[in-house]
This record gives sequence, C-alpha cells and structure tokens, in this order.
Amino acid sequence: MIFRLNSYFLKKVRILLLIIFYCSGFENSFGQADLDSLVKEGVNQISLTRQGQILASDAKSNIFLFDSTGKLLYQFSPRRPGKIHLLEGWNSLRPFAFYRDFQEFVILDRFLLADGPNALDPEKTGYARLVAPSLDGNLWILDESNFNLKKVDIRNQQTLFSSPLDLILNPKNYDICFMQEYQNQLYIVDKQGYTLLFDQMGNFRKKLPFQKIDWIGFYKEEAYSLQNDSIQFFNPYSLKTRKIPLPEKMKGAIRVMVFQNQLFWLNERGLRKYKMK
Repeated sequence: MIFRLNSYFLKKVRILLLIIFYCSGFENSFGQADLDSLVKEGVNQISLTRQGQILASDAKSNIFLFDSTGKLLYQFSPRRPGKIHLLEGWNSLRPFAFYRDFQEFVILDRFLLADGPNALDPEKTGYARLVAPSLDGNLWILDESNFNLKKVDIRNQQTLFSSPLDLILNPKNYDICFMQEYQNQLYIVDKQGYTLLFDQMGNFRKKLPFQKIDWIGFYKEEAYSLQNDSIQFFNPYSLKTRKIPLPEKMKGAIRVMVFQNQLFWLNERGLRKYKMK
C-alpha cells in the first residue's frame, strides 16, 4: 500500500515538473522549436483573438481568419477595397477593421460576414485618424481635427467624453498608428515617441517603455512588442520588464503574436507560424 502511494506521488511530481518546465520554456527563452511552412503570402497585418485564432489582412484589404494551427477558416473581401489602418480581432465574435481613407469601419461576425461598411459622420466625430472598438461596445476615436481622444456611442456617434492630447503629445511631431483596449485600459502607440496608457474614461496614466514601434500585443497581464530582434514584455501593474531574443530564423520579423506555445509572425514574405516543441 505504501509503495503504491509513493508511486502515485512520484507520478504526480513528474507531471508537475513537466508542466513547470514546459511553461518556463516560454517565459525565459524560446529554446528549440519547429518552424512551420509559409501560411499565407501577402499578409501585412495580424491580430490575435482570445481563442488563439489569427485575424489577418493583405494589401487588397481582404481579411482572413486562421485557426491556431494556421488553417484558413474564413475570408472576407470588401466591395470597395482600401487600406486597412487598424485591424482588431480580440473579440472573435466581432472582428473589426477601420479604413481611414474612406472614414469607414466594418464589424464582422465570427464567419467574417458583414452587412456593409459603417460611415463616420464628420460633423460628430471629426476626422478620425484611428478608430478602435471598446469593450463596452462603443468606439474609441482619435479625432485629428481637434487632437482629442473620444469615446463615441456606436449607435448614434455622439461623443460620450473627450480628452485633449496636446499636453501629452507634440501636435506637430507624432505618428499615432495603433490603439487597442485591453483589460479595461487603452494603449495608444506613437511611432515617433512612446506607447501611452489611458484608463477606460480616457484619462492618461503613464508612458510605457516602448519607443518608435508601430504596434503592440498582449500576453496575460503583459504588453509586448518587437525591439532590436527581441520581444520586450512590460507589466503595467508590477512595472516589471523582460526580453526574449528572437530565434535566428525569426530575425527581421515585422510583427509577432504570442499564444501559448505558438508564435505567429510576419516578415516580408507573409505570415508564418513558429511552434515550440
């Protein structure tokens, strides 16, 4: 009886050690991994869903949804192609794309179907440099005409509240190119400066230690981005930072999305998948 209990205990210990080893492999380094074949050519933007699916778009503004293995699930082709300035897939039930040139956004369903584009009313929203969905079902809009950050009711486009940005950013030298709400906080990326963090009421909180980047991703409680051929992580709650160097074959990546033991990344040839052993 004692021998059986000891054997059972040792088996549990082995399983626990394997889990710890598996998890620490990502937390500290990438180690050995399999580099999968090219998943999709021509992709220029990617966004991660909560379930680890990848929402991607190409230069012709086609939108694709891949599962976590890289298999293509659905595709959306707009009636009027145009450059997508922001692609957001975190809410997999409501994928989102914003077209600045048209001042339009589209909300898709989980099959990448849509009723059509939604036009912004410039009399209410101003000129939108970027538009991103908020977790409460409304819109974040960066109004370039008066340099304000706005929360806008998606139904009637009325402004719920507005925050001036001229005290935080230099109105003459900025390039805001990405924003996303995550865990009730809004992250705004200025390619000419820092990544800025706002609360859900649009109040500025802090600058993050990411400089001159054009996107940001999220893993658990951390924000991350590519800098100098490394993925740099930052925890806005503990203020801790860490870096993981990219494997040699991934150097030169444009964007990287982290999901469990997989990395989806872009280079000049398109979308690829990197899976840890």
